[in-house]
Amino acid sequence: MELNKIHRKQVAYFYVVCFLISYAWLFFNSLLLHQLKPVLFINRLDISLNILFLTGIQKAVIQNNFLQLLLDILYLFFPFTLLLTVNSKKQIYAAIGNSVFNFIYALLLSSFSTLSIEGFVSWILLPLLFLFNSEKGFYYVLHSMRYVFLMIFFSTGLWKLRAGGIFNIDEMSGILLKQHAAYISQQSNDWFSSVIHYLVVHYKFSYTFYLATTLLELTFVVGLFTRKFDKLLIVLFILFVCFDFVLMRINYFSWVAFLGCLWYAKYDEAGKDKPLVR
Repeated sequence: MELNKIHRKQVAYFYVVCFLISYAWLFFNSLLLHQLKPVLFINRLDISLNILFLTGIQKAVIQNNFLQLLLDILYLFFPFTLLLTVNSKKQIYAAIGNSVFNFIYALLLSSFSTLSIEGFVSWILLPLLFLFNSEKGFYYVLHSMRYVFLMIFFSTGLWKLRAGGIFNIDEMSGILLKQHAAYISQQSNDWFSSVIHYLVVHYKFSYTFYLATTLLELTFVVGLFTRKFDKLLIVLFILFVCFDFVLMRINYFSWVAFLGCLWYAKYDEAGKDKPLVR
C-alpha cells in the first residue's frame, strides 16, 4: 500500500493526541508558564537561547502574567492548526508556525524551570512532517524524521560507551542515588525509597538494568538498515519509556510521538511503481 493523504491525516491526529497528553501532564504538575509564575530565568551555553534573550522576552514574561497565560494558550492552540489545514495548501504555514513557536516556548519554559528542552524535541521537529503537500514529499520527510529518531536514540547508547559508564559496575547505583537523593531524604520509609535503596546497595543487580538499557539503545541501529523490525523497535521504546518513568521518574513520553514515523514507514512511496508517462 502507498503512503497517502489519509495516512498523513492519521499522523496529524496521532501527533495531536500525544501533544495533548504531554500538555495535560504539564498542566496537572503545575509546570505551565502561568502556573510557575517565574521570577528568574537561567541562561546556558545555547546560542539559540541567547539570541532569543536578546529580544528581552524573558523579562516581559516574568513581569506580565497575561503574557504567560497567552503563551500557554497558544502552545495548546497551535497543534490544532495542523489538523485544520492538513492536506491543504495552508499546512506548510501551520507546520512552520508550530515548529517555530514550540521552539521558542520550549526555550522559555526550560529556562524558567527544571524541565529540559530535550523533552520538547518532538513538538519542534514533527510539525515539519507537514511541510510538503505532495505524497512524495511527505514520504521523504517522514523517513527523514524516522532516521533522526533512530540516530538520536542509538547515539545515547554510543554515548554510554564513549563516556565509559557501561564499563563501571557502580554506574547505575550512582545514577539512582543522585537522581533520587532529595526524594529518599524526605520519603525514606515508602516503597519507592526502599526499592531505590535496594538497587543502590546491590549495585551488581542494578547494573544489569543499565547494561540492558544500553543494549536496547544500541539495538536501534538496525532500523537504519531495514524497516522489518520497526514494530519490535516500537515495543522496545515503549518499554524503555515506561521503565524510565517508573524507576528514574523521568518523563520521556513526548518522544512516543516519533513512533508514528516508524509505524507509517511500512508504506511505499506514492507512484513508485507507476510507469513514466511519455
